[in-house]
Amino acid sequence: MTHSLRPTTPSQRWTAIAAIAGLTTLLAACAAPSAPASGDGPARPAGGHGNSAFIGGYDANQDGQVTRAEYDAVRKQRFTAADTNGDGWLSEAEYVAEFEGRLKQQYADQKKPHDDAYASSIKQAHVRFGILDKNKDGRLSVDEELAIAERTFKGADTNGDGVVNAADAKKP
Repeated sequence: MTHSLRPTTPSQRWTAIAAIAGLTTLLAACAAPSAPASGDGPARPAGGHGNSAFIGGYDANQDGQVTRAEYDAVRKQRFTAADTNGDGWLSEAEYVAEFEGRLKQQYADQKKPHDDAYASSIKQAHVRFGILDKNKDGRLSVDEELAIAERTFKGADTNGDGVVNAADAKKP
């Protein structure tokens, strides 16, 4: 009987990603200067496009760059938090609720009332779910999440060095 070390199920893939992300983050923390005292991980922005929004949303140790391990860890945390019923996939309601929670916190931190941009962001979250749900079954699976995470990180890492930082900002 032959055993493979390659993860084959979505659960095994998430476990492998989490283990790698944890080890990488631990090693980076040992080698890097301390994160700012205000940093409890990525929180801002809840959404947005471009290099600064990407870094603001995924830079867990707030060192101005996002490693693949940080990115995967944040995406996994968000997916897990959104899966409120623990069935291993996200409904549109779960997906939008997770995003809305981050957006509400962002608005509260800025002491900003909900406005047209807030409403537009929530509408866009519904549209995004429809795009991410590739097989149109009303469920965002771990595999669909992993596929979009792969494309998104590669798109943000414009110089292909495995880290997203200011050097990856696209020129106008």
